[in-house]
Amino acid sequence: MSRKPTHKFFSHVERCFPSMSETDRLLEVIRGRNAKTVGLQFPVGLRTKAVELAQEIESKAGVTCLVSADPSFGACDIAEMPVDLIVHLGHAPMPHLRYNRVFFYDLPGPPLASLAFVDAAEPMLPKRVGLLTTTQFRGWLPRIQEHLEKAGHEVRIGEPDKRVAYAGQLLGCDYHTAEAVVNDVDGYLYIGTGEFHPLGVAFLTDKPIVIADPERGSARNLADLKDRVLRQRWAAIARAHDAKVFGIIVSKKNGQVRMDMAKDLKALAERHGRQANLFLLDLVSPEFLEGYRVDAWVNTACPRIAIEDVLQYKQPMLTPQEFEIVLGERKPEAYAFDEIRAY
Repeated sequence: MSRKPTHKFFSHVERCFPSMSETDRLLEVIRGRNAKTVGLQFPVGLRTKAVELAQEIESKAGVTCLVSADPSFGACDIAEMPVDLIVHLGHAPMPHLRYNRVFFYDLPGPPLASLAFVDAAEPMLPKRVGLLTTTQFRGWLPRIQEHLEKAGHEVRIGEPDKRVAYAGQLLGCDYHTAEAVVNDVDGYLYIGTGEFHPLGVAFLTDKPIVIADPERGSARNLADLKDRVLRQRWAAIARAHDAKVFGIIVSKKNGQVRMDMAKDLKALAERHGRQANLFLLDLVSPEFLEGYRVDAWVNTACPRIAIEDVLQYKQPMLTPQEFEIVLGERKPEAYAFDEIRAY
């Protein structure tokens, strides 16, 4: 028994485009490219919409859709697909990268219906505050800024750089919009649901940051999480202190490749009498690193790997900055969170 698409996937974004719905804009792009085959790439959180969207595009545009079943981690990670056009969902493009046959369907969030979650955060904020978010909620920032300013706060929103598309936007590997206003604020308010993006800001700026969570309708600060993560990081550094053989991980992903850095770290290790080898991967995962005679890993791919997945690896997993501490090239008090920046 067949079932027609419900079209709920587009319902919240269509309200943001009164002259042309996101559905129509996507279909117009497909027709304008004269595409016969369309690849769909979803982050894990949107996989439940994959079948529905593929059915809708095929029925309305008369094309064949190919869904990438590989995980997608951001605009740095565009799938290689044998199609005429790739539709990449849930992320904004990185301005410094050149994309071939890619349409970014970044799904801005629904209209801001309530400011209760912002009000929950407001008592925890300093007078001078920087406003941060991900691309999903970027459209909410002007209204939230106005709301906080009426409550007596001075609000700053940092301008983007070469890797960030929008003002106030954070990536999991780039905190430029926070750093851009660091001298003008005494703390930050992050609009979003996760913790990794604001955690990077907490390490980078050493200023308090509060999360206003629109899904939970509540607010929380990151002080305890920052302390817990920092203890984990120093434990990894301590475990790697006597390592003789290091594996330096290099990503194949277009927006994560740091081969020059990896080569420099290898040379640095060898100057300190340690052995280091380069390992090239597309997907960095524990099962792909098993069996190698390596005492510790150094990750130059996505910075989240060493932080969020630390307990999954048998050997310590270090960031480049932590590796420098192990070798004595960086003082412990100069500890820094890893970032991938475009200069």
